[in-house]
Amino acid sequence: MRIQGRPELDALTLDRPGSSRSLVRPTLALLSYYVLTDPSEPADDRAVLAAAAVELLHLGALYHDDVVDHAHERRGHPSANAVWGEHLAILAGDCVMLTGLNMLAQLGQREVIEGTMANERMCAGMVMEAADLHTASRSEQAYFEAIDGKTAQLFALACRLGAMQANRTGDRQDGLEESREEALAGFGWQFGHAYQLRDDILDLTSTVEELGKPVNTDLSEGVYTLPVIRAASRDRDLARLLGKELTQEEAARARDLVLASGAVQEAQAAADAHMTTAADQLADLADRPDALDGLAAYARAMLDRPTAARPAAIPQQVRQAPQAQGSAHAQQVTQWMKNWFVETGVAATTAEADHHRLTGTMWIVEQVLPRVADADGSDPGLSERRQASAALGTVFGVWDDLFEDPHLTDPQAITALREGLVATLRQDPAAPAHGAISTAWAQLWPRLCRGRTVRWQESLLDNIEEWLHACECEARHRISGYIPSTADWLPLRKSTGGFEIGLACSEVLLDREVPPAVRSHHMVRRLEDLGFFALFAENDLAGLDQDEADQVPYNLVRAIRHETGCSRAEAIERVERQVAEKRAQFTTVFKYLPVLFRTLPGLSGQGNRYAAIYDMLKLFLDVRQAKSERYRPQTAAGGPDLERLRREVSRAAAPERSAR
Repeated sequence: MRIQGRPELDALTLDRPGSSRSLVRPTLALLSYYVLTDPSEPADDRAVLAAAAVELLHLGALYHDDVVDHAHERRGHPSANAVWGEHLAILAGDCVMLTGLNMLAQLGQREVIEGTMANERMCAGMVMEAADLHTASRSEQAYFEAIDGKTAQLFALACRLGAMQANRTGDRQDGLEESREEALAGFGWQFGHAYQLRDDILDLTSTVEELGKPVNTDLSEGVYTLPVIRAASRDRDLARLLGKELTQEEAARARDLVLASGAVQEAQAAADAHMTTAADQLADLADRPDALDGLAAYARAMLDRPTAARPAAIPQQVRQAPQAQGSAHAQQVTQWMKNWFVETGVAATTAEADHHRLTGTMWIVEQVLPRVADADGSDPGLSERRQASAALGTVFGVWDDLFEDPHLTDPQAITALREGLVATLRQDPAAPAHGAISTAWAQLWPRLCRGRTVRWQESLLDNIEEWLHACECEARHRISGYIPSTADWLPLRKSTGGFEIGLACSEVLLDREVPPAVRSHHMVRRLEDLGFFALFAENDLAGLDQDEADQVPYNLVRAIRHETGCSRAEAIERVERQVAEKRAQFTTVFKYLPVLFRTLPGLSGQGNRYAAIYDMLKLFLDVRQAKSERYRPQTAAGGPDLERLRREVSRAAAPERSAR
């Protein structure tokens, strides 16, 4: 199943090497076929097609299931939604499921009818389960009705389809074909119940290492399975925990209560009863006892399978991140920046240049720059680009401070600051305006432009101007006391986060520009968004104390508390979970980049050159996770005099440019 003409999208629907799907449903289809035919003969092509069709119906549902469950791994590998995002994953699931239905159409009208009916019941079962999420009063009947649809119906379909193909090719005996199909479908239906019960038990009793996927997810997500329902009916402490989203500690406590109640053993007994009934369904199919024994033995093996049958770890990435080559050059760059800030007047003294808001940024520079090595000395411009790139990032740290300064409380002064900085951007470097900021930018801009295209230069200036407008909006929100909703936090944070400026730093450093075809690709945009979320949510955590003191509006912890009324600790835990999730997704998508850059049209074999820019993004993310000094004072030195810098750069309000 491929997206024709888009080779970079093939991985969306193709199995990767080492895939460990258990193929239970197609195996049931083929074993059921052999119960009614001669097992010594290879399966008919129709039986193989039926087996493949039922597996595709199952796989299509898994794409959707992972989106609904926010699952980011499937049998030890990243799920489609983790790599591609929810939108494409849902569409891919539709494509795969429709391909399965197309296969059934090739077999005949009966097969299509049975397949669509089973699919309809499967979807109904999933809807029932979703409708009962966090329902503390969920009944056993509601549970069994849901697993009847979401699991048992597809097991029954697999067995029925195999039997149908055998009836088409074998000796037909009046009245027997339908009863044989019903018997095998009944076996699959009962086995499906036992299989789902076993899966629900493993979620409570296994470890991540044993199961190869997260455990205790049902309780955390509000899916109350048979052991939980029975335990809660006689344990008030457990019942009081249910009916709401649980913290990790609460979910672990609920799990312990279920295990202590004996309900898991009762659920296992229910699974055993279903398997006994499944065996009874086959009592009248005695023509080929060896094939019957094989079908029953396979079902038992699936229920008794070792829990560690799947790999727990994602394979290592194909491309390795750049390695450090020594920090001497980086330290020279940061020392140059300190001196440069003093020379231009941004910092009045060396002590001001040692303030933690500046040295925190410089520390990150010292970690990143050694990864861009010039081992053979063949790049004479690298030293110059290191300085220019580092200066760009640090200068914008100062500009950001100008807006975030809690002493800035006059809306008109905020507008004047933004207008003054816009004028600074557009000034003639040969005749800069008065003041330290203007002087520093007049010196830096020509260095940034060296070797860059006009398109790149214009785009950067436009991006910076948009960023300044966003900074003005944030400062006004700080004054008014506005705190955004959690839904609005990310777009507002992106607007003030300066991602485009950070990307420009990487482009300058590596002496290349990301083509529009790369920047506009869905996967690249997704990588950037995931990295952005993780980076700035972590920044919100690191600077929470200061942000609360300064009433900074775009802090995710503050937004969650404002929206939900939860405690500070609960909001922090929620952000930490989201950061861990986004980082895991970022790493997954990052591993896919080599495939994308090899297959994306128009890169002329230069994919690795462009992928290196995103290596810098991952490196920055890794460094940022390891340590952040921007909010952690290391010296008692006061920073640059922000009021002085604002007075120098601000000017009377002037009409905006008529066109951009």
